[in-house]
Parts: sequence; C-alpha cells; structure tokens
Amino acid sequence: MPQLKSADFTNSGTTSAEKSLPLVTKKSNRIRVAYFSQDPPAIDSLSPSFDPDSYSVIVQIFDTLVYMDLDGNFKPGLATHWEKLSATRWRFYLREGVKFHNGEEFNANAVKFTFDYILNPNNNAGNRWIFSSLKRLIFDPAKPFQIDFETYKPDGMFLNRFNMFGSICPPLYIQAKGIEHFRKHPIGTGPFRFSEWSEGSHILLTRNNDYWAQGIPKINEVKFVVIPKSQWIKSFIEDKVDFIPNLSGNQTTQLMRRARGNAKIIKRPVLSSYWVMLRNQGPLASLDFRKALNYAVNKEDLVRFVDFGNAIPMASLGKQGEFGFNPELKPYSYSPHKAKALIDDLGLESPIKLKSLVADIAEPAAKVIQKNLEDVGVELELEVVSRSEWANRVVGYKIQTGKPADFDLVINIVDNPVFNLAFHAGLFLDSNSPWSLLNDKELDIRLQDTLNTADEKEHEKRLQALDRFIHEQAFMLFTTQKIITAAVKKEIDINTFGANGHLDYEVLSNANFVKE
Repeated sequence: MPQLKSADFTNSGTTSAEKSLPLVTKKSNRIRVAYFSQDPPAIDSLSPSFDPDSYSVIVQIFDTLVYMDLDGNFKPGLATHWEKLSATRWRFYLREGVKFHNGEEFNANAVKFTFDYILNPNNNAGNRWIFSSLKRLIFDPAKPFQIDFETYKPDGMFLNRFNMFGSICPPLYIQAKGIEHFRKHPIGTGPFRFSEWSEGSHILLTRNNDYWAQGIPKINEVKFVVIPKSQWIKSFIEDKVDFIPNLSGNQTTQLMRRARGNAKIIKRPVLSSYWVMLRNQGPLASLDFRKALNYAVNKEDLVRFVDFGNAIPMASLGKQGEFGFNPELKPYSYSPHKAKALIDDLGLESPIKLKSLVADIAEPAAKVIQKNLEDVGVELELEVVSRSEWANRVVGYKIQTGKPADFDLVINIVDNPVFNLAFHAGLFLDSNSPWSLLNDKELDIRLQDTLNTADEKEHEKRLQALDRFIHEQAFMLFTTQKIITAAVKKEIDINTFGANGHLDYEVLSNANFVKE
C-alpha cells in the first residue's frame, strides 16, 4: 500500500492495542473537537444518509471486522484474521468475548444481521452502494465466531470496503428498540460510548472501559462541538475547543499568533482534495467545455491563496500515495487563452451561467475558481451551505428521488478512507452513486471492470488506466491535493493524522494529556 508520510512526526508503528499509557486527569480528561458547523445527518452507519463527515463520530462508537491504520495498512478489528477461499469467497474468524455497549454479545449473528440490513434495498441504507459487490453472507449457527462473505464477482477493493463503512451493529437491541431509536441512541462495540446529542450544540461520547483493545481509549470524553466554521479559531482561543482537525491553511498564522504558545500544528499530505463534481448536461455535456474549465483554473492560485502552500496541484482523480494513482499524468496547464478559444469555438452565448452548491469548508477554493471562470466568460453562482446541509441537498436528494441534485457543479472537501482510487471514482463519478451528478455509461463500465479485477497488480494497472480516462474526459474540475493542517492544544498528546485525511478512531483513542 503506498503511504503518505509526514515530515512533522514519526509514527512508531505500534498498534493501538499495544500502546498503554496511564490516564492523566486534566480538564475532566476531555477533548473538545471543532469538526461540525451544523449537526451531522446521522451518527449510525445504517442511516439512509451517506455523509463521510458523520463517520468521524461513527468510527468512535462502532468497530469493523477489518480496519486500516493511519498509514493505510490492514489491521484486525472484530475479526482476528481472515482468508480468501476463492476468487469470490472470504472467511472471517471473529474475536471472542467482545460485548456491545449494552452488554449484548458480539458474534457472527451480529455480522450477518448488519450486512443483511445494509443489502436489503427496502432499508435504503446509505452505505449499501459501497457493498454492492456483496452477494450474501454464509453463517453456520454451530460456529458463532466464523462467517463467510460471497461476492458476485472478484472484487479488487473488497477488504478496503470494510474500513469505516462496515460498522457492526447489535441485532437484539435494534430488534427490541427499533431502528429509529437506534439512530438516536447508537450502540456499538467501539472505544467510545454514545452519551448524548444536543442538537445545535454538541455530541458527547464517553470512554468504553470494557473495550477489547487494551490501553485505549486514554481519555474519558470526546465532545464534538457544533460551531460555525467562522468561529472555530475564536472558540479555540477562548478555550471552548481543543482540537481543530481540518484548519484552512491560510488560518495557521492567525491561530498561532492568537494562541500565544498554547497550540501546535500538525501537517500531513493526505488523500483529500477540493472536489468539483460536474453534471454532464447543457454546456458541461461537451468535452471541450469541460476541458476549457480545467484550463481556466489556476491551481497555483489555489495552492497560494487557499492553502498557503499546503497543497499539491492535481492532474486527475488520483492523489499521490493512493493505490491506483497514475504518476504519468500532468495537470491541465493554466491557460485562459486556450480556455477562451475552446469556449468560443463552441459558439456558446456569453456569459455562460452555471450554478453551484458549495460546502462552507470549500468556500475559499470555490471563490478562486469563480474568479478564474469569470475571466473566460463563465459566471459561476455560488450557494454556500454547511457540510451537513450540502450532504442533505446533494446526497440525500439523490437517495430520495433517484435524480442528481439540480446544480451544474457541487464542491466539497472529501477524503479517501479506504486508500483506493476506485472509492472516489465510484463516489464522485459512478452514475449509481448517491453523490454523483455524472451519467456516463463508459465510465461506469470501466470502473466495474477495474473493481472486478482481484489480482493486485492488474487491479492497480486498470486503476491507473481509469485515472487517465477521467483526466482525458475532464469529468471533474481538477484542483489540488491537500496537505492537511490540524491545530491542537499544546497540552494534548496528538501528533499525527491519518494519511487518508479522515478523523479515524486511532487519532482520538490514542490521544492523551501531556504529563506535567
């Protein structure tokens, strides 16, 4: 697995289960996190919503059979080990003695219940498309800690799919209380227990003292504070939050100056970007017009003015350090002249008006893009909303109606929790994805052909070919890969971030207060 390393810290390589530091009591041993500017759509993985930001809470409450550590290596979770029985069948051996937060036993029945629920189209689970390759689960009640997964076809991304998205849920609790109760009071086997959700204020999680992995979590509470993004730095300075996992690069100097020495900055290249998804209708149905937009955008402006140098120009969907990234591709050059010539040849009436829905965290990049497009005769209307509202109006809308949201472009920051290029190809571009505005049959066929290749080398080769196809067809407006910037109070021992760009459970589970 290609890895993205940070110049600012050294990862020891020890697993979370191997680390064990004494708890240090300070400020009630609680970390307050500024991650949401509005309540997330859900905090359980069975919800009809599919919002990756919500998984920053979900992964603290729930465990998966297999997970990927902060460098992208596969690790045993609720499964101690696994084996591939054939091209389409995997066997998992489950961890014994694990309890859900309500005392219910974890076993193969819980695994089968979870995935049967996800695969049932009547339940409308938001993560169902992630497990679209899964045909059935085979479970012998006489072997309660062994279960087989069978896929329709060979799946080169099979194990990756479990990371984050395969959260195991308690069948007896859900059957007794009902799914709606479960969504408001989620119960998993994870390192933190759900405590309360005060809408518009916070989500509080408390330490699971019976967690199966010894020595974690090290803190008693995690509090996700709901604060408008514009107030994150102010709240940090006023000691209302302790950790900002996704700080705009141009705010680093301001925060460090105002924090007066009580802050440290973490940076790491991650599998995240400002994603500009296009709906291939109207002028955007034209390949030349999509190319013109890419020539019109000055990626160096994005690097310089949006992230203050904390970014890398991108040529296509693939990101450096991601499995399937094509290193031979070069970014579209910044050429307003070439963009204008392509637009003029199309005979489109100027100005060309496009409308876009923008997540607030991506607003600085959207404004640079808006100005660049204006220079070539394209008026881009920006409607800026919270990430949660963006998810409801883009993802939720398509899940409910089966149709893409009525925008020409949608813009957001999204990471890649599974480290495989096919995940973002499926999420952003597959016409069946709840996120995608695109509808291109050839892209869909190429993606499935790539996914159905289980041989690792051939899978990577086809991913790189898919990356080239996406570049040549200009299916997106390509921007920059982020070097994530996080801010944390100096007294808190957090020195790392996941290479996938997501707030994984290992970050908070291993967090502690520095001994005085």
